[in-house]
Amino acid sequence: MKESKTVLIIDDDRDVSELLQMVILERTDYRPLWIGESELTLYAAPHVRPALILLDYWLPRMHGLELYDRLQEIETMRNVPTVLITAWSDLPLEELRRRGIYLLRKPFDLEELLQLMAVLLPGTVPPVS
Repeated sequence: MKESKTVLIIDDDRDVSELLQMVILERTDYRPLWIGESELTLYAAPHVRPALILLDYWLPRMHGLELYDRLQEIETMRNVPTVLITAWSDLPLEELRRRGIYLLRKPFDLEELLQLMAVLLPGTVPPVS
């Protein structure tokens, strides 16, 4: 299968999502795909093959870990590296570790995001400090 060049952004915050899309477009050779709702994500997931998922924890109707678990039932989403992006402080950290989900806390530094993407995405050059 051809390597995917898509980063799936799942976040209901339009400002955060637009920032993530801009950074991905300007600083990587990946293309962002933003979906702002968990139900729409589940509907679209069988048709998307992302290289990386950037997932908000606090989503309407379903928190990020529940959505992650539901996505793992879909073939195109299994084993895709996932970064949970959240300002929420009371997180089940052991559950994140068990699932292999990376954590990036809001507010985050864009260079920190790019550094993490460089580790998780093939061919992505880490930012120069």
